[in-house]
Amino acid sequence: MGNTTKIYELTCASAFEHVEEFAGLVQGAASDLQLPEEEEVDLMIAVMEAVNNAILHGNQEDVQKNIRMKIEADPSSMTVWVHDEGGGFVVNAVPDPLAPANVMNTSGRGILMMQAFMDDVEILPTDTGTVVKLTKTFSTKSSV
Repeated sequence: MGNTTKIYELTCASAFEHVEEFAGLVQGAASDLQLPEEEEVDLMIAVMEAVNNAILHGNQEDVQKNIRMKIEADPSSMTVWVHDEGGGFVVNAVPDPLAPANVMNTSGRGILMMQAFMDDVEILPTDTGTVVKLTKTFSTKSSV
């Protein structure tokens, strides 16, 4: 692969039955880069959280709407965009999952989790939904 960037793309209906297809795309990109297992696991956790949130919260499980994923990968980093077709949300309105009143909640930690496993997380409103942009810089360049 050298220093070239490789692009991967997938669009599926907004249904949980397609989560494995998105996971396969991420695994394929990680495999192509020959990433260490730890970095692949970090990517999978964050990206699958973004996909699940897009299906559940963004598109509200409406199979008439799609989830689009684009990955740009090179030996030094990977950026993943997960785009839903929902109505969007205000990031600052999401309750702090670490606040004492929220610690015992069974949900609400997705953004925090993505931030823990990725180097950069951006949530971008668009005219056609919300895009979650996840970037991971690799600690050691892959051997490809």
